[in-house]
Amino acid sequence: MISAFDRTFKLGVLLSVIDWLTFNIVFLSSYYASWLPFLDWNGHFATCMCAANAAYIIALQFVTISLHHRQAQPAKVLSNTSRTSVMFIVLYTSFLGIFTSVDIPDFWASLYLTLIIFAVTTVERLLLRTFINRMRSSGHDTVKAVILGTNNMMQRVANIMLSGWNGYNLLGYFADKGAQPLVDPSTNKSINHLGSLEDIMNYIGQNRVDELYLNEVPNGQEGFKALMQLCDKNMVRVYYVPSAVYGEFRKAKVKEFGDTYVLSQYDEPLMDLRNRIKKRLFDIIVSLLFLCTLFPIILVVVFIVSKITMPGPLFFKQKRTGYDGRDFWCYKFRSMKINKDSDTVQAVKNDPRITKWGAFMRHANIDELPQFINVLIGNMSLVGPRPHMLAHTDYYSELISDYMIRHYVKPGITGWAQTHGERGETKTVDDMRRRVEKDIWYIEHWSFWLDIQIMFKTVADAIHGDDKAY
Repeated sequence: MISAFDRTFKLGVLLSVIDWLTFNIVFLSSYYASWLPFLDWNGHFATCMCAANAAYIIALQFVTISLHHRQAQPAKVLSNTSRTSVMFIVLYTSFLGIFTSVDIPDFWASLYLTLIIFAVTTVERLLLRTFINRMRSSGHDTVKAVILGTNNMMQRVANIMLSGWNGYNLLGYFADKGAQPLVDPSTNKSINHLGSLEDIMNYIGQNRVDELYLNEVPNGQEGFKALMQLCDKNMVRVYYVPSAVYGEFRKAKVKEFGDTYVLSQYDEPLMDLRNRIKKRLFDIIVSLLFLCTLFPIILVVVFIVSKITMPGPLFFKQKRTGYDGRDFWCYKFRSMKINKDSDTVQAVKNDPRITKWGAFMRHANIDELPQFINVLIGNMSLVGPRPHMLAHTDYYSELISDYMIRHYVKPGITGWAQTHGERGETKTVDDMRRRVEKDIWYIEHWSFWLDIQIMFKTVADAIHGDDKAY
């Protein structure tokens, strides 16, 4: 019987072949349809094709295809596709310059070619990912797994396996009599109980199991050693699940600590200097482009309408909590009548303090545009957890234990929470807790393409309007 890991490997090879064929179709179409007239095809087509194929195959070796990985997110697929496209064009032009007499494409031609490769392979990979997810949801290409032990953490593992899309076949769990049962969240019924902790030895010896997830072991240290030897003999991958993890959403990471290993509570991609530089450069470029082009026009329109519809200053500035818990002045177009509660009372639906023009600006996100100045200054980013007023920081940090974690990164004009249903008024502590959970998820899963994804979602929401924007 072919193991799940062999199937995954063969699927990866198949996807690489499809990806390579897609690339060649793009190149051949470019030749026959003259999509790339700036390339010197005449008399050099075979040379260009050979160089291009060599470059693309090498790029695929360095940046592997991740779309079939069971926990792959669209942002990861986009990130790998962009890296493959850039590496391809660098290798392709290098090969042409070193090994041939063909004229090397100039910067704009290279950029155009890179964008074409990126666009087509992105569509191809996302479509393949959707197909694979549907295939796994229907029961194909599954991983047979069992769970040893029960508690809240093991229930989380079971929930992920039972979600269907990632292709896990949870055979059941082992636990001693009286232990907390594991439940299928979709039916609220108990998952198949396979026996006590000691029964797992016989089960693995007699049944095909691909993965074992455990946080308890039978018969102490000796029992654990015997179980590991049995799993090695039967080619069962073993994953240890901590008995407890502080907080709701954590992406813990194993780190070397001298000659041993430790498990960090958080994984923070923006602790990496290269990622910080990448994010900051993007913030500067985008904020400068906006402030030097569209913002002056918007500023004039807002100034005229604001002066006609409501007295008082054009801008509203308020101290908010920023990176590392430090306060900063956050700028907005004023959308409310001047009032004494602006620094303590949150805006609510049909708030009498908000003018009609202010309501329109809030609904279209126009009131937030001066925060591009904050981005350029450096106390905000384009994407990140939304900054809260100081009174809310003081209040919620006492009620939500992991509230301050959201300040591990710079606050943003938009964020993952705001684009996923957690915008607007927080009527209860649970409302804020859900927002904090999504903010922490963003911090632990940050990538450049995740920021791009959030920005596109923000623009789409602004065009369609947001019912919670008040």
